[in-house]
Order: sequence, then C-alpha cells, then structure tokens
Amino acid sequence: MSGSDLKALYLAHRGEILDYLDRRLRCKETAADLTQDTFIRLSEQMGRTPIENFRAYLFSAARNLFIDHTRRQEHRKGESLDEQGNVGTEHQTPTLEQAAIANQQLATLNGVIQNMPAPCREVFLLVRVEGLTYVQIGERLGISPKTAYSRMVRALDLLGAGIAQ
Repeated sequence: MSGSDLKALYLAHRGEILDYLDRRLRCKETAADLTQDTFIRLSEQMGRTPIENFRAYLFSAARNLFIDHTRRQEHRKGESLDEQGNVGTEHQTPTLEQAAIANQQLATLNGVIQNMPAPCREVFLLVRVEGLTYVQIGERLGISPKTAYSRMVRALDLLGAGIAQ
C-alpha cells in the first residue's frame, strides 16, 4: 500500500478516531497524540500482514492505545484497569466515615442535577453519561451545537454553585 493510500485512510477516519479517543480521555491533546499513534501502528502493520477492514483495525488499535495510556497513567497513581479497560482502585475498602461522606456528596450532586432546568440537565447527562459531542446532542435534540454548549455551561455553573453551598 502506498503513502497516498495511507493519507486517504487518514483523511477518511482521523475525525472519528479522534472523537472516539477524546470521549474516553476528555483531553484533546492526548486524544490527538493517540490518534497519530493509531495511524503509525496502521502504517507499520500494513507492510507485515494484509488488513481486511481498515476501520475496524483503526478502532482496535485506538482502543489498545487508550488502554495502554490509561494503564501507564493509573500505574503512576496506584490504580489498575480491569479486563474491560475500566479504571478501578486496588480493591480498597472505604472506611465508614469515607462511605458516609461519599454518600452525602452523591446525594448533594444528585439533588443539584435533579433541580437543574430540564434542558440543562438533559445536555449535562448526554455529555457526561453518554459521552456525546455538542454536534451529536444538537442533532438528537434539534438544537444548534452552540445552544447545547451554552446549556452545558449553565449546567456546570449550577453544579458548581450547588456543590459549593
């Protein structure tokens, strides 16, 4: 495969690989670095064995790079990944006091989210729970991405104000 073929694959799939990694990492710079690493892996693999589905290979390589990156980051913090690539602590059991504090914080957070205006709460949950982008939220809700963004900003302001009390 030629360099122009690799460039065409890069142009065709870069955006979706970058979005995939950014949703998981929540860091555009690291997502961009891992996206480049994904295409480097592709270019290295193309000379070794035939690849039948380039898109599937790219997502698999991106996921593996994400897991490797997260393992390195969490290793520095003393945490580990489970088999599905989810970050978890080393099975530390919280004390009763820690559990009570966590439950109180969770109740406060839940209360603030439930008391948000419905449009803000909806966008907040779509971003934080489902990992959607503002463009995807706009398409789903029939609003502009800027409106989705402004609702998220408002939700975060409400969240900050509600937790600070």
